[in-house]
Amino acid sequence: AALLDVMSGGRFVLGIAIGYKPDEFALYGTELEKRGARFEEQLRIMRALWTTDRVDFAGRYYKVEGRLEPRPLSSAGVPLWIGGWGELTLRRAATLADNWIPGPTADLTRLVAGKAQFLENRRAAGRADPLTEWPLTRDLIIADTDAKARELAETHIMVAYRKEYAGGWRHPFIDASIATDLDGLMADRFIIGGPDQVRAQIQRFVAQYGVNHLICRTFFPGMPHTHIMRELELLAKEVLPAFR
Repeated sequence: AALLDVMSGGRFVLGIAIGYKPDEFALYGTELEKRGARFEEQLRIMRALWTTDRVDFAGRYYKVEGRLEPRPLSSAGVPLWIGGWGELTLRRAATLADNWIPGPTADLTRLVAGKAQFLENRRAAGRADPLTEWPLTRDLIIADTDAKARELAETHIMVAYRKEYAGGWRHPFIDASIATDLDGLMADRFIIGGPDQVRAQIQRFVAQYGVNHLICRTFFPGMPHTHIMRELELLAKEVLPAFR
């Protein structure tokens, strides 16, 4: 992260999350139940390496001695944004990081409530510095027409959602009834449509949530590479200029 910060001239932001899928933790032989405590130690170690000349850290899970080279350009270190949901995530983002990245699965009601809780947690921690960035992640499909975008959503994104969220694993915000309802997901989760509709949907999140840093997942299982490239072209030429 520090090297990327230097290479980018200080423009790099590190987005990080705790993880939640049991099979991913099993793959690395790590206990899912202890991920929170490990994560907090990792955050403290990174901060120390970025901001102090030498680190001598001895925690419950990690022991680190030494220094980091190269160091980030800013004496405050690399901007650190935590993604995810839940009370503990909102607390960690407010106390151990610089910002919070809401995931793509929450509707606007949950987004607004999460933002309010995050800000309250920052105030309680004595952090009065104003935030100028409000990141948000969304699943997005754009095509030349609304009808084509919906067709692609049904063919690709909904297949992924049904497999992920209507199968054996349960997401706290998406059950089987939601994961199989494209219209419901398009109401205030997905961003799907032609250029005009996509601009309008993004503007809604700007107006109601305040997003000014949008992170989009634009490709899904089975989607042709030619369309992925067309999506990027449409976003660059037909959507992004409206928000500059």
